[in-house]
Amino acid sequence: MTTAVTRLLLASLLAVSAVTAAWAQPTTARFRGIVEWAEADRIQIRRPGGSTLTLRMNPRTRVFAVTEAALRNIKPESYVSVLATPGAAPLRAKAVTLYSPSERGFEAGTQPWDTDPGATFTAGWVADLKGGRPLRLTLGFGGGQASFEIPAGTPVTAIAPGEKALLEPGAAVTLFTQSGPDGALSVGTIAVGRQGAVPSF
Repeated sequence: MTTAVTRLLLASLLAVSAVTAAWAQPTTARFRGIVEWAEADRIQIRRPGGSTLTLRMNPRTRVFAVTEAALRNIKPESYVSVLATPGAAPLRAKAVTLYSPSERGFEAGTQPWDTDPGATFTAGWVADLKGGRPLRLTLGFGGGQASFEIPAGTPVTAIAPGEKALLEPGAAVTLFTQSGPDGALSVGTIAVGRQGAVPSF
């Protein structure tokens, strides 16, 4: 009987520990929109549906500048991400982003993305590049590869380190946020478009 009670108590403690750990882990969410205003520690955006959202920034919030680029900017040594629609391999690219050397390794691999149902986001180093229409691109990352067709006219952007001064009203942004144990959202990373560019992710 004592052994059974002990086991029950241990199981209960493990369950409580698991729930506590789940609550303690921050949850990442992305928000897209247009900057309404930005201060040193807060930013407000207008979302595509018309609602506004105000979020906290902190001294560690990173800002990246997004500019327009072209398919010809993709080189054998490039680090690239591809936003793709669901389908058979090779996947069809919906948008492509090139990264500055300091940001190589960002989100390496393939994961579901929230831009469209079934969309995927894949980031990696260029493993193969074949010209033509459509251009064919293969990305390599730890544990695998992924191939894509990139039709002419696919939006291409480049991303590099920026600063909070770029958060001007009217700029398109994607905010990568995390929720703490209290449920409050804080912005960890901001991708902000320059000169009319729109972050693809």
